[in-house]
Amino acid sequence: MKKLNKLLLMGVVALGVGFTACNNDDIDGPDADGQKGNTHVSVTLKMSSKLRAAGDGLPDNYNPVGEWAGKDKFNKIRIYLVDGSSVTSSEFTVGVEYTEVYNSATKETFLRPETAAAMKTTAGVKTVYVVINETPEVRSWLNKTPVHEFEEAYKNLPLVLGNSGTNTTVATSASKLATIGTTDESIVMTTITPQVLDVKANISEDATINQSENRASVEVERAVARVMVTIKDQPAAGYTIPDPNTNGATNLGTLTNITWVVAQGENSLYVQRRKDNPWEWATPNWNWKPSNSEFYAQGQDNQKYDYSGLFENRSNLFGGTNVPTYTDYETNKNDDPIELETRWLDGKFVLPTTHLYEVAPTNAGSYTGGYVKGNTPYVLIRAKFTPEDAAFADDPADKAADGTFYVGKDGKFYTSTANAKAAGNLEIAKYEEGKVLYYAWLNPDQIPNWYNSPVLRNNIYHIHITGFKNLGTNWNPLYPEDPDDPTYDPENPNNPDPRPVPEDPDVEEPENPVDPEEPLTTSETWMSVDVTVLPWKVHSYEVDLGI
Repeated sequence: MKKLNKLLLMGVVALGVGFTACNNDDIDGPDADGQKGNTHVSVTLKMSSKLRAAGDGLPDNYNPVGEWAGKDKFNKIRIYLVDGSSVTSSEFTVGVEYTEVYNSATKETFLRPETAAAMKTTAGVKTVYVVINETPEVRSWLNKTPVHEFEEAYKNLPLVLGNSGTNTTVATSASKLATIGTTDESIVMTTITPQVLDVKANISEDATINQSENRASVEVERAVARVMVTIKDQPAAGYTIPDPNTNGATNLGTLTNITWVVAQGENSLYVQRRKDNPWEWATPNWNWKPSNSEFYAQGQDNQKYDYSGLFENRSNLFGGTNVPTYTDYETNKNDDPIELETRWLDGKFVLPTTHLYEVAPTNAGSYTGGYVKGNTPYVLIRAKFTPEDAAFADDPADKAADGTFYVGKDGKFYTSTANAKAAGNLEIAKYEEGKVLYYAWLNPDQIPNWYNSPVLRNNIYHIHITGFKNLGTNWNPLYPEDPDDPTYDPENPNNPDPRPVPEDPDVEEPENPVDPEEPLTTSETWMSVDVTVLPWKVHSYEVDLGI
């Protein structure tokens, strides 16, 4: 993992700043008692360098390897001052009043004020909340003047963020809070713990900026998580999958056109990380552990999770993003600070998703924790599998031109449904155009017997694929559309990776090994992975993919 250590070094971003209001009429005007502002305050912001608070219920992090710089752009900062009777706010511009300074020795970035900066307010006890890079959705959600309504919206009520659904022009729920530009990225950041400040009267602008009078110190963190996927290499001939019937002496076939997407992060979040019961890191759907009927009943109108990323389309492949290699990173990055010159290497954003954590049991049947396949974020790997001619039980000269093949219940490959049926198979899996699917959970507690996979804000989850152990599945049941529902139209499914329609009425599609209500672990290992976590923590694991 030495390359990963070199690649993913990140400096803590510390923001020691005072702010000039772009529009501070709320502050300068009369307060609730009709009194003018008679003093000044300033706010120092620091980016969180912590993965999580002590005693949060999680075990030690899995395989930490370092920190990664990212390329944060600080656009606007909105400061909310709340007292017992009112909420006032001011917005500040970064890059106009402040200069960004990077310290290569300490790996810290500062925003330095160029002119005196302070906010005018009235004396008294106030609570300071902060949002960096506030989006229209967040601004609308927090634009509440009754104190209790604002504080509930900031701390306790879930903000639901829409997404593009089945549109191939993908806009995920997380993209409402984080966007990657051509040279930088803008991510919503919020206060970890609001600070209560007893504001003194008659403090000048100079005193609050240069003498730290009426100075609040607030720590903020990114509201989203991030996912990165790499692969050991991309051989021109593809990855070979060994034949288990010959103990690997021969190959079943070759995988090419390997892409990835991410899905099933939540479509809502708490603006501030939860600091109370049931758990500090609880997300809005923390208690939801679905049965299969509940999972599929979500449909298109009542989804708790975001599946829009599954529809990311690239016309030359099966959809998604090409999986980059370490070489791609090594040749497309600067060293200090470590920044990526090619933005498609940056990965994808996802909203935090957590459930009840339980120490891994000895078998899946005894697991009573909250993580199951239907409520946990996953990476879906798509690839094209081309069987070796020797793997076919019938004549390989009859193979379909588009790469479609069939696997019977006997485990053998066939070129047609008819041939597989003639061999006695009444359960036949159709791999349309040779498409195969593999799954990886974002933050598994142990590999390969994973049970818990908490996805936390301000973390990067890096999955490194080292190889493929066997043939993947042929469709994706982790999408809330029930192929057994009487209203389901198999000729026009919403699922971008749907269950194939049997070509013969006497033949059935076999049961998929991926079940939404089952624990994350499976009877067979799909892949070998190495996961690492950084703050922006990267969690990285290596995986050999297989069922």
